Formats: sequence, structure tokens, C-alpha cells
Amino acid sequence: MRICTFHSFAYDIVRKCSDTPPEVNYTSYNIIVDLLERKVFEDKDLLRKLLLFLGFYFDLPADAMRYENLNQYHLAKAAQDYETLRSGAGDYVRKVATQRQRAMRTLTGEFLRSVQEVQIANFLYLNGLDYEYEPVYPYVIPGARKKYTPDFIIRQGEHTAYLEHYALSESGHSYVLTEEETAKYLRNIKAKRKLHRQMGTTLLETWSWYKDGRPLSEHLREVLLAEGFVLRERDFSEVYKKIVETSKDKYVYKMVHFLMTFIAQYKTCGYDAGGFEVLRSKTDNPRTLLFLDIAEAAYNYYQSQLEAQSRIDFEDMINDAHFYLAEIERLHLELPYKYIIIDEFQDIARQRFNLTKRLSDITNAKVIAVGDDWQSIFAFAGSEIGLFTRFLELMGSGVQMNITHTYRNSQELIDIAGGFIQKNTSQIPKQLKSPKHLKNPIVLIEFDDTDRPFYAMAETAERTIEQILREYGSDSSILLIGRYGFDSHKLCTTGRFTELSDGRVICHKFPKANLTFMTAHSAKGLGFDNVIILNMFEGKFGFPCQLEDDPIMKLVRFEDTSMPFAEERRLFYVALTRTKNRVYILTPQNRPSRFLIELVEDYKIPHSQDLNMETVDSFRLRCPICGYPLRFEHNKTYGLRLYLCTNEPEICDFMTNSKRHLYDIYKCSQCKDGYMVVREKGGQPFYGCTGYDIETKTGCRNTSPILVGSQPVLRRRRH
Repeated sequence: MRICTFHSFAYDIVRKCSDTPPEVNYTSYNIIVDLLERKVFEDKDLLRKLLLFLGFYFDLPADAMRYENLNQYHLAKAAQDYETLRSGAGDYVRKVATQRQRAMRTLTGEFLRSVQEVQIANFLYLNGLDYEYEPVYPYVIPGARKKYTPDFIIRQGEHTAYLEHYALSESGHSYVLTEEETAKYLRNIKAKRKLHRQMGTTLLETWSWYKDGRPLSEHLREVLLAEGFVLRERDFSEVYKKIVETSKDKYVYKMVHFLMTFIAQYKTCGYDAGGFEVLRSKTDNPRTLLFLDIAEAAYNYYQSQLEAQSRIDFEDMINDAHFYLAEIERLHLELPYKYIIIDEFQDIARQRFNLTKRLSDITNAKVIAVGDDWQSIFAFAGSEIGLFTRFLELMGSGVQMNITHTYRNSQELIDIAGGFIQKNTSQIPKQLKSPKHLKNPIVLIEFDDTDRPFYAMAETAERTIEQILREYGSDSSILLIGRYGFDSHKLCTTGRFTELSDGRVICHKFPKANLTFMTAHSAKGLGFDNVIILNMFEGKFGFPCQLEDDPIMKLVRFEDTSMPFAEERRLFYVALTRTKNRVYILTPQNRPSRFLIELVEDYKIPHSQDLNMETVDSFRLRCPICGYPLRFEHNKTYGLRLYLCTNEPEICDFMTNSKRHLYDIYKCSQCKDGYMVVREKGGQPFYGCTGYDIETKTGCRNTSPILVGSQPVLRRRRH
């Protein structure tokens, strides 16, 4: 019997069939870095494509066509930072004053509100046009409660024009706005056109979608040329050099990791150099097609470096072994295998499945695939759960044998965990049995996450450890499970815990406790006396994880769409079943995970009346007018750090300086430059002018009361 990993088996095949046995490559990162930092300057076409991708498409675009409703669209916008190439290249430096503090600071970043506005800014920058984002319109507008800030002002010598970009199609329609919202948007467009006519200023307009299907950049070029602007393309080499010098972490290194991940997954799917044409045939998305051009060049350079150094990476080990097996079959050579037994088959990737099938075909060996589809959790590494659930169909014939007895978990725990996982009807149905019994195998330990939630979680973890030690003794092994590796860091930054390099954790209050931290992924296959699950918040970085794959990666990665959060559901099942006794779930009362709510509702797990049983919003702060998320940023127009509504400004331009009291700011009626912002005295909010200096007690003393429970001065137009 030979026992080996897939890679060691494949490497042995490659080594025996190669004239010059290759070495294993561990320098993938360095090769791609070398391409993007040095070699790219030797390939002007690649440099151009790379800079265009970084400038127009790098961040996942918040395209309203991708979302089912406007709420999803604005959640995506609120979660993104849209930075321009100009700031990435170090060309944007501005001094701004924070009026309330009378402090000056330098802005080295230029952040915009949407990906299409970033595309416009990058087009202007790369074509040598001077621009300013959201400048204050220089003319006084009678009755205005806010400053009017067009999206862009564009200058070339004495030639000046304003540019407004609209989140509508050029025919005035929207994929996500209601009829009422669209009508309001169109009224505001008419008002802007009238204002510019009255003031004698030039207004240019672009739209989010065009009937001819051509990209925004082409239409923007035509608009600018028709207005008489001269486009002088910058030296892309100089722009890229600046980015390499000043913003490696934001652009170059981020792109390196993206390319490395894509190439690895590309190979894991079994593709060779010809696979790029196959992928191009599957999409007409200009962002994806541009990336495929870049990725193909990176792949070819990467492969040439491996060949020059007589090296092979882990993905090519499998693919090359598959090729050599075909050669072995053609030459009628014999391989002495009668049985191929594979463990953890639920995590099989396409290339490993193909290698197994080929080996079985040429040896007539029987394949015994051992696995549990309930624990298929490695799609990010290329696994396809369907290769397991459809095993008999794909292999042509066979027998399914069930292993239904478990000796780690109690019957009560596996009844709950099994019911939870089988909510997904595409999973193979099973009824597990255990000789162990334990009442209340899942215990919720609640904490108040209103303020400093991670400190509250750490204190609750201490209490839970004390409870476990009291019931099971100091020898009990305790596993702390996080959804992410940084969950341990958050626990330890509170000063109550310290993580050692080997994964062991020291609780300062109970230093002799036998604690280990692992992510749910790394804990798979292991068992501990008791388990504490840490990160059970609802949200982007909670459990379930609500981060979405980039659409490009979906070309080379299997996505289980059998139900929402299908793989996260399996991962939570893994977390629940690592214990020999109980699972203690640290439960945030205000923002509990939807998985927690489901467990409580379906299995009547005891909980307090303080536990919020509604699925909570991923964003705590919402606009009091339209309900969309508020985004916190320094606003150069007002010189303040503000919470701004992510809705389109033509529909709602709510902004406030206070997250405790959500009241809109507005122009002061008693001074020229001041704004009425929310201030607080004795716990009660009131309006005060920004022109008043708190330290010197000088300046505009205008104040106004706020009636708590009402929303005065919230309804208004933008100008």
C-alpha cells in the first residue's frame, strides 16, 4: 500500500517522466512582483492595459444593474473606498481646514462617491485635463440651504466647464429607482440645466448607461472633444512609475495577489495556455476581458520563468501528471494499482478529480471516495461539492455506503447540527447516530455589544472559560473558534488574552486553562473537549461571511448557489461539531448572526429577552429621510467629518456631523461661511454655527433648538 498526498503522487509521476526532473517552485509571488514592477515597462501594450484596468475597473464596480434593489446597491457603495489614480500617483495634495477645530491637514487621498465617478476622474487625469471633484459652485443661489457642488469642474487654460454624471440611462430611466425617485432625479437635472444657463456656465453631462452599449469612457471622450477640450494622453510609463513608487500596497501588491489567486485557480480548473480563449467565450464584460488580457500575459511570463528555472508549482504538478498518465496509457505501460482510496473527497477539485478518473481508467482500479458533503468548505481553494454529490453519475457506476455513527458528539448536538445543515435540500440526507447523550449541548452566552463590542466579547469569553473549568476541570481542552484569523487578534487587543505563535492562547485571568485558537476552516477534522465560538456577529465580516467574490474569480471558481450562504452553512456545521461536550456561542445581543437566530427559533435554545431576534442591518447608521446607509468621511466642501447619505444627491443629500443625533446640517443665516451643525450640551442636542470657535469663544454665536422626536429642516432641495 502506498500512502501519499495528491501532490506527492503527481510529482513522482512528473519526475519519472521528465528528462530533467523539475524543482518545486516557492517563488510565485516574486515572479509576479518582478513582472508588475520591472518587466511591464518593456511591454507598452501590457502597461497600457494594466493602467487602464487599475484606473477604470480594479475595484468591484457598484453597477446598479447588478443588484436586485437600490438598498443592495447603496450597501455596496457604502462599503467601498473609491480612490482615484491621481491620488494613488501622489499627484493630489490639498490643504483643508476643519472649521470646528481650526486645524489644517493635508489630504493625500482623493475619494469619490462611486466607481463611475472614479472612472471619469481617471480618464481626465490620464488625458491631461485638470479637474476638481465636487467644487463649490461660485455663484450665490438664493434660498439654498446647502452649497451646490457639481460633480467636476474641468479646466484647460482659460477653458472651463462643469460636468455632472447622472445615475440614469441616457433616456432617463433607472434599473433600481422607483418612478417617484426617478421623477425627482429628472426634476433636479432640469434645475441644474436652468441654473447653468442663468449663470452662463458650461454644463457637460454623462450617463451611467447608454443605448449603444459602449462604455462610459468612449462617450466621455466624445463629450469633451465636442466641447473643444484637447486630450493629451499622459506618458503611461511615468504615471505607472509614480504608482509603483507611492502606492504599491493599494495597487501593485493588491494586483499581484489578485493575479496569483486567479492563475492558481485557473490551473486548478485544469486550464493550460489555451484556456484564456475558452474564458473569453464565456463573457462580454469589458472589465473581465481586459483582465483576461493582463492575466494571460502574466500567466505566460510566469510559466516562462518556471521553465527557465526548471521549476514546477503545485497546480502544474497535478496537470502535468494528468498529461503524463495519458502518455503512459498510450505507451501501454502498467501501473500496479487495484484500489484508489481517497479521503476528504468532499473537498476534491476538478483537476484532482480528472487525475483520479484518468488513473482509474488506465489501471482499471476501483475508486473508494470517503467524505462528508456536509463538511465541504474549501470552494475558495477550488473544490466543487458536486464532484462528491454526483460521484456515482460522474464515475458511471458504483455503490454508496453510509457511515452514520459518530462518537465525538452527543445525539442532541448532531440532531441540531444535522437539522441545520439539511435545510439545504441539495445536501445528501443522513441520519447520524451517537451513543453519547448530553442536555443543552449548545449554550448561548450573551453580551451587550452596544459599546466596545470586542471588549464585551472578551469579558464574556473569560466568564465562559470559568464556567467550563468549573464543570469539566482544568484539564479540559478548549477550542476558541473564529470565522477569521483576525478574530483572535481582536480578542487579544483587549489585554485579557495573549496568543502564542503555536496557536495556543493564554487567558490572563485563568492562565492554566488549556486554550487553542483556530479558524473554523483549520479546525475541520479535529476534536476538543469543549468549544467556544467567538465571532457570531451579523455583517460583512461576521458569520456567515457576507463578502462576495469578485465576478472575475467566478470564472475559475465553483460557487454553490443551492441556497443563500450554502458553504457558510456547512462551515458553521463544522464549527458546531468540533466539541466532545458542549458548544458555547458568544452571542451579541444587538447584532446576532442570522445563523444564531435560526438555531434559537428552530431548536428553542434558551436565550434572554434582550436578544434581538430580527436579522439586523449590516450598517447601523441609516439616513432618517430615505433609509439608505450613511457613509463617514471627511468632506472637503464643508471642512468637516460628516455622515453622508449614499443615495444619489439628486434624490437625497442628507448629511450630519453627529451619529447620536441624526439631524441635517444647513447654512447659517447670520454669517457668510458658517453651517449649523449638531452640538450637544447636557445630553441634549442643539444647532450651533461652525463659525463659532469653541476654544476662544469667538465667532458666530447663532444657535437653534432641536425638538427631540421630530425632524425639523430635513426636507429640502439640493440647491
